[in-house]
Amino acid sequence: MPELKISSEITRNGMRSIVLENSLLRLVILPDAGAKIDQITYKPLATDLLWRHPQLVPTSHPPGTCYDDVWSGGWDELFPNDEPGPIGGRLLPDHGELWTGHWRAEPFERDDAVGVHLSLETPISNFLVERTLLLGSHSASFEIQYRFTNQGTQTFPFLWKLHPAFAVSASHRIDFPPMTVLREPEFPGTLGAAPSSFPWPHAPLGETTLDLRQVPGAGSRAVHFFYGAGLVSGWCGITNRASGLGCALRFDPRILSSCWLFATHGGWRDLNVVVLEPATGYPFQMQSMIASGRARLLAPGESLETTVLFSAQQGLTSIGGIDATGRILPGDDS
Repeated sequence: MPELKISSEITRNGMRSIVLENSLLRLVILPDAGAKIDQITYKPLATDLLWRHPQLVPTSHPPGTCYDDVWSGGWDELFPNDEPGPIGGRLLPDHGELWTGHWRAEPFERDDAVGVHLSLETPISNFLVERTLLLGSHSASFEIQYRFTNQGTQTFPFLWKLHPAFAVSASHRIDFPPMTVLREPEFPGTLGAAPSSFPWPHAPLGETTLDLRQVPGAGSRAVHFFYGAGLVSGWCGITNRASGLGCALRFDPRILSSCWLFATHGGWRDLNVVVLEPATGYPFQMQSMIASGRARLLAPGESLETTVLFSAQQGLTSIGGIDATGRILPGDDS
């Protein structure tokens, strides 16, 4: 049996899927559900790294659907907005145009890799969005190559944000590079007593301090939502300290210049999940992002290209970075 495999399957709810597989990783991509990565399985430990909703299954949704009501987990992407509203005289739907899109999918095989090229022309913002997932042989890493092209006639401001949801427990730890945590005042969650900004990872809460690296238990009812700004380098990651299995994302901080975090541990809809969200800007309100000069801009005919690397690795208790080869660097356990 070949070490690298690519196949098409039908999911449990009748959707077509594309499966990329080597001896260490198995990826399941759903082109008709916004090209969601539905599963990343680390095969040596038979562990699904991404969180999947316990009741909702992924399916196709029409534009304008409320994202929170149908969010099934996995790895979605947001573009060109988060909160619904007008941009340049065009009304953009909740969480943008990508997650409801039916993407064109072109699987391919090479001697040293398998992959799939995904593309979508957004109906409102008039962009061509391309994603190429590439899984090499004997590697617990894969890369995603991105290209956004403005096919319209006007310069367009936008937000692009990764949205991978991770399955967690009280044994997990979250790591970021040094950064400034900025609370979102509209969603204080359980950090409402903290200052509006403070250095990662310690949140001052009156006479106590909360270490945000430690994932609380599902019974804590905790809810955290904030922006990470001023990243000294482009990475984020999460580790199961019980099993030693960690995973991390590496990205270009000149493009994905902030990293948001949304986490609920029983406090929002009784769910237990952490979403690490590298993003081109903040806050989630598009008009505020534009007014503050934090929105990315692309002129007509202009393209933005970048690559994101995902890696899984055993033998970790914390994460201190990820190098260009996909090797996850151990962090400071203090």
